[in-house]
Amino acid sequence: MRSVAFTVDVDRDVNLACHGEICSISNAQNGDRSPRFTSSAQGLQRILELLRESGVKGTFFWEGRTADEMSDRLDLAKIMEDHETAVHGYDHEDFPGKETGIPLDEGQVREVLDRAEMALDRTFGRNRRGFRAPYQRTSAPLLAELCRRRYLYDSSDTAPMVSGKVSPYRRPDGLLEAPVCWSLDRKGHKIVSYLWPYHEGKRPMTDYQEMMDQLDEGLLVIATHSWHLVESFSGGLLSKDMVQRGTEDLLSFLRHGQETGVEFVTLADHLRRTNEL
Repeated sequence: MRSVAFTVDVDRDVNLACHGEICSISNAQNGDRSPRFTSSAQGLQRILELLRESGVKGTFFWEGRTADEMSDRLDLAKIMEDHETAVHGYDHEDFPGKETGIPLDEGQVREVLDRAEMALDRTFGRNRRGFRAPYQRTSAPLLAELCRRRYLYDSSDTAPMVSGKVSPYRRPDGLLEAPVCWSLDRKGHKIVSYLWPYHEGKRPMTDYQEMMDQLDEGLLVIATHSWHLVESFSGGLLSKDMVQRGTEDLLSFLRHGQETGVEFVTLADHLRRTNEL
């Protein structure tokens, strides 16, 4: 079976880890680097519209503070009711401290997950969820705590597609991993199933359609950020025409998958069916 999970990280606009600070910032706008959420909210609404139009259910990894901030302006429980919600930290933490220089210890990890879970429970109701680490950076204390709390899965790793196949796997600690994927494009260059290069103008959407065409069996995890449909890392806020073009490209990606026999699934639904969660 050829299955694809369309996943979205819903977090602060253009997030950046900052040395010496546990909480991430936003890429400076008019000299202000404090967290912003407007582009993320606008992009989220557009993504939900195109998923509704195409009949696809998505998996949304929510940063806890973003859920708190957006719940003041949007009825998140209602607009997300057809989709899976999962955890993405609380303040977009760099858990191993690769860029911040502050690796989170066991107590700090527990505190972050407590805050993130409470934020999502307040917004979407209590549920057992999956997890994706901000920046896809995990640590031993984080993975141990995810196991202890019996998270459904982690989706922070990146694994290769081999001979048209890529699938979730069990880590040695027992945690189920649903990795993002990498492969080679028609020119022999590495391509990852995170849409960042597309949104930054470095790859056309057709490259990702061709990557999807490579899949013969298993689960391909496609990932993006909600803010990236409205704002780029390198160029700032996008024009209305660019936002519309990006929306149309995402819709064309989904329709291409449907036309070529792909089954679009949420991560939790797929894993429950194939891994007996």
